[in-house]
Amino acid sequence: MTPDRSTALRFRGSARRALESGFWKPSSLGVLARAWRGHPAPRADDPTTHLQAAADWLRRAQDVTGNGGVSWGYHLRHGWNAAYPETTGYIIPTFLELGRAGHGADFHARAGRCVEFEASVQLPTGAFPAGTLVGDRERPSVFNTGQVICGLNAWYQDTSDEAALAMARRAADWLISVQDDDGAWRRFGYLEYPVTYTSHVSCWLAELGVLIGEPRFVQAASRHIDWVLSQQDPSSGWFERAGFSGADHAARRAVTHTLAYTLWGTLHAGLALDRPDAVDAVRGPARSIADFTVSRGWLPGMLDATWSSNVEYACLTGNAQMALLWIRLRGMDSDPQLARATEIALEGVGEAQLLGATAPGLRGGIPGSDPIWGDYAPFAVPNWAAKFYLDALLAREREVRAAAGRPAQGPREP
Repeated sequence: MTPDRSTALRFRGSARRALESGFWKPSSLGVLARAWRGHPAPRADDPTTHLQAAADWLRRAQDVTGNGGVSWGYHLRHGWNAAYPETTGYIIPTFLELGRAGHGADFHARAGRCVEFEASVQLPTGAFPAGTLVGDRERPSVFNTGQVICGLNAWYQDTSDEAALAMARRAADWLISVQDDDGAWRRFGYLEYPVTYTSHVSCWLAELGVLIGEPRFVQAASRHIDWVLSQQDPSSGWFERAGFSGADHAARRAVTHTLAYTLWGTLHAGLALDRPDAVDAVRGPARSIADFTVSRGWLPGMLDATWSSNVEYACLTGNAQMALLWIRLRGMDSDPQLARATEIALEGVGEAQLLGATAPGLRGGIPGSDPIWGDYAPFAVPNWAAKFYLDALLAREREVRAAAGRPAQGPREP
């Protein structure tokens, strides 16, 4: 992000925000100064450099916890956070693919340690907890449980580990037990109201159902996708209830992170369930966001129902997730506009990656926002930003291998 985009991007927050920035720490001050100046060097033109730096950061995020889970991330003021069951779950397939693609022989074992960690925190009901290990460890979470199923599916496909499959079954049984009759999840969610980004739960439930031939899981996932599609505005393709809060829903807006969850989950479920209606429902919104990204030259961190934005920060996780979505769709549709948007989105993440930072918790990580004091995870380097950036870079690697006629490596499709 360049310093001339708007003077409003300058860091000028309250005293509390200044304290949260940890500006008095030399490592934090360097990151803040670089963001203030619009990301001057260092950066790399070689995607492998960016990929390896993010992978190394994710290694450290796991090692620092000492329990096999992956740290929530690093905060400029507070340092490393505790292990986070939700994102540790869906980091499992990222670790597996890093190993398959030749980016580190240790990643398969790292994925196994993630599975062991998840086994240690699964609740008696089969659900997984809502918080980190220093947060809410007893309250179950629908969304977090879905993300752990994602990782257990990948591990089972790779290893045929029956214990992991049993964990996934228990988790899926719990999801079905708390699902409402219309297919939505209202209990045990973020702020306790239904959201369409829980398609990123039902897609893994669908994947598991197809994988093991369990019709209950398939039917529950399909009911949820029915509900998600009922929330789509047919005139614009916008999905209602895709944001974090009631205020977002009322304003018909969503951060790109949860919007991408909604779109990816609906697409993945549609492909797993052989539902062309779900796949087609994603194509229009994905193209609208791509058109807006190309026209603006960057992807703002929040979009509204007109596929426009008035925010002046980027949600870097959303950038990476949208790029991943566009890569998958252009493999189906060969749309050059999606390719252009992908490069813009990934370039934005690469520019903000902390390649030159010296602190182990910062070096190679991806901030929540660009600039780092933006509204999404301000002053923090969350693990899921690195995870989705790696997923997108690995997907692009597979494209290059396929174009060169070399065998594709990567996760199995359902």
